[in-house]
Amino acid sequence: MKRDIFFLTDSPVKDWLVEEFNYMGCPVKFMGINNSVRVYSKSRINRIFILHSQYIHLALRSLVASKNKDIMICFLDVLGFYVFLLSKFFFMKRELIIINIMFNNKKDFISVLKRSFFRIMLASIHVRPTVASSGLTSIYRNIFNLPAKEFSLIHDCYGSLGKYKKTFEEGNGYVFCGGMNGRDWETLVKAAHLLPGIRFVIVGPGKDTLGSNLPSNISYNYDIPFEEFLESVRHCSIVALPLNTEAPAGLIVLFLSALMCKPVITTDNATTKEYIIQEESGILVKMNDQDGLAEGIKNLMINNQKQKEYGEKLYRHVEEIGSPGTFVNKIINLIQKIERSDCPAN
Repeated sequence: MKRDIFFLTDSPVKDWLVEEFNYMGCPVKFMGINNSVRVYSKSRINRIFILHSQYIHLALRSLVASKNKDIMICFLDVLGFYVFLLSKFFFMKRELIIINIMFNNKKDFISVLKRSFFRIMLASIHVRPTVASSGLTSIYRNIFNLPAKEFSLIHDCYGSLGKYKKTFEEGNGYVFCGGMNGRDWETLVKAAHLLPGIRFVIVGPGKDTLGSNLPSNISYNYDIPFEEFLESVRHCSIVALPLNTEAPAGLIVLFLSALMCKPVITTDNATTKEYIIQEESGILVKMNDQDGLAEGIKNLMINNQKQKEYGEKLYRHVEEIGSPGTFVNKIINLIQKIERSDCPAN
């Protein structure tokens, strides 16, 4: 029986995904979420309710459209969980590829509950999870107590961000930091306090993200158009990405920075090590280390040659491991592995 392949994404279907799968000669049925509501402007409770309602609806639609043993590729781990859960509830058999498992091992009730649910899903032989960095495999095997589980390495893809590629240009002498999740805003503000002579342009998710009593060298914005966000990256001299998690975070900004050949200073964790080699293609600092972050920014700000060197090396590495072609080819390899597992031994 021929399997159908479904690709589920938590956003409108991306043209680059469709084009790349077509180019590779792999027929895929795409299903996405066309959300006309500005979800992220809602309150947290409303945002969670809207998003998860959409995930459940998409999971149900995909199960109705597919048949037993079809392959479901989920471009979000929570979406993959709903497909898994509902397939069990309705006694359906599906093979799942879940792109980029993300989990913060916190001790709060929601994280403990999520860990229990994810462990049930990941224990299934019909679920093939992927991780965005090689260091996360051992971390997740330990967190979910699944020492033999295979996590395939598929680096995140810069996708449509490729249109923003440009050669190195010296910036306007300021540090940029922006984004939504996983940012260590407290450490960033402390570093800015230590560097009164350096300007920081920061774009955060909300009005009160950075708190009050900010130093005068911080210019803070939120809820701005994406083009304005891009301009802030394009004209900066350094991109700072202090993070508070081992899970993948800040990769959109890291990709944008790399494609624009901007030097990056970020937290040394399992994900960033995949992209940045210390003092070869950027600077890595310890988590919560405001002194190390400030020192790295200060030294790099006065060294234009290092800025150029780090930016160009980061560009080449991201192009090598994060291109659409590399991303889709690795997914196709996983699909072929599932299909081979059904073939009788010779």
